[in-house]
Amino acid sequence: MPGRKQHNPVVRFFSLLVIIIILVLSSVSCRPKNQLAEITAEELLAHIRILSDDIYEGRGLGSRGIELAALYHEDFFKQFGLEPFLGQSFRQVFSLVGVEPDLKAMLEIIPVRGRESAEVLRPRLLEDFVVKSERQDCPPEVTAELVYCGYLIQAPEREWDDLKGYDVRGKVLLVEINEPGNYPGGTFDGEDMNYYGRWTYKFEKATELGAAGVLIIHNDKGATYGWSVVKNSWAKESFFLPEKKRSLYFQGWVTGPTAEKILAAAGLDRRKLLAEAERPDFFPRPLGLSVRVRQQPAFREVPAENVVGWLRSDRPEARNKYVIISAHYDHLGKDPRLQGDQIYNGAVDNCSATACLLALAEYYSQFKGDLPLNLVFAAVTAEEQNLLGSDYLASHLPVPNSSVLANLNFEMSNVWGETEDVYAIGARFSDLDDICRQAAEKLGYRYIAERGGNYGFFFRSDQLSFARHGIPAVWLHEGMVARGPDPERVWRQSEEYQKSHYHQVTDEFREDWDLSGSLQLLRWARAIIDLLAGQEKLPQFKSDCAFQRPVSE
Repeated sequence: MPGRKQHNPVVRFFSLLVIIIILVLSSVSCRPKNQLAEITAEELLAHIRILSDDIYEGRGLGSRGIELAALYHEDFFKQFGLEPFLGQSFRQVFSLVGVEPDLKAMLEIIPVRGRESAEVLRPRLLEDFVVKSERQDCPPEVTAELVYCGYLIQAPEREWDDLKGYDVRGKVLLVEINEPGNYPGGTFDGEDMNYYGRWTYKFEKATELGAAGVLIIHNDKGATYGWSVVKNSWAKESFFLPEKKRSLYFQGWVTGPTAEKILAAAGLDRRKLLAEAERPDFFPRPLGLSVRVRQQPAFREVPAENVVGWLRSDRPEARNKYVIISAHYDHLGKDPRLQGDQIYNGAVDNCSATACLLALAEYYSQFKGDLPLNLVFAAVTAEEQNLLGSDYLASHLPVPNSSVLANLNFEMSNVWGETEDVYAIGARFSDLDDICRQAAEKLGYRYIAERGGNYGFFFRSDQLSFARHGIPAVWLHEGMVARGPDPERVWRQSEEYQKSHYHQVTDEFREDWDLSGSLQLLRWARAIIDLLAGQEKLPQFKSDCAFQRPVSE
């Protein structure tokens, strides 16, 4: 683990200065004595304006800007009387390993078993396949037998097992993205993506099974994005936690047409094979082919830090009861290859959410220990790198998971105005669904079913990390119907943001934002916390869910 940094005094001075500005702009500086200050839109706007400023350089991993953002959160927690949750420091320091893919990597599909004279397939890197290794001891060349494994799902609670005891150790697995029955009324959750459908699950399962490598077959609907997204993200540096088990020599994707050529070389029709994979009696199919991968990726170590504080409850009934409130403070940094603006400021993604996190910490600090629960405020890093910061935090909590009732995550909070309705992404997996509904209705909001479940949003932000470690978790989200004369206003502006600004350098602060939508989410979060405090039983995942609290908990 890297040593603690010596903080630049100029950076710390700037951090303290902007917190003073927050105090001036917020209601705390002018509230009457003995009266709780409500969270204001001005307070949220001040946080967003500062954290999305160019001086933070897009808060990319390993940058001066992300260190400045970490200081901002740490000093803010100190200012409002939070305690370090992870020992003596607000910082949870850990290491990530960056892997730069080999842009000259080669993939060959080699016929065997009596077809040695057949043509060797050589797909084109980036156009037909992508590949990388997270093993620093990976040899420059790996050859292994190829086996088609359907969706590579083992879900005992659904009575589904694509392996059925077949030994895939040392083999390369060719697998489908998503899950069987990904249509209305289908086998798992219909059109809504389940965790078994995510590419992360496929890589984790292949690792667990001792495979040598895995190649996922891409299709736009199943992945919920086009090949260009895969191509662009796999052509640049990515990161991983070195403490996690690494057995795969390589992992990657192939396009649908490339998969058809591979299966045709094995004498198989992909459409018929995919139809077999849709049935529970599917059995892995050895293809009579070998895969050879040549690559030499480059690795480097990068320090990372979560910033975590908590407010302790003095109430006896709150002992050993915690709620973790999270938001990621990292973003995409700078891209010197761009002409003109090179900074990904990430004002909505995710300064709008960290503003909610900080404002909620400030609000509850006024209670001076008279809290319904122990509240943990986690500003996590490396969300943009497959949720690595929250994964590390959830793996190293200083309290038992059974003490944590829930995780409430803020992600790209609503800056377009208040809505008549709200929904909680991922609530359908646990008892939090009913709790979130009750809290919404108590405030007069219509609670609607999660929207966009087919895109798998629950699996794309930090709430997933807590769920994977046995803690029910949700991403609180605005609804579809705006209050006022223009019911489609919030939906329209959100769609425009997704189309034109999400993960673009144009995601910048705007003075004309309507933060009543973020204030709505904060009121809802507070109502959820109140209801959680009154629960007699620990919230649980539903029986047909991929996530479960550990039995020992």
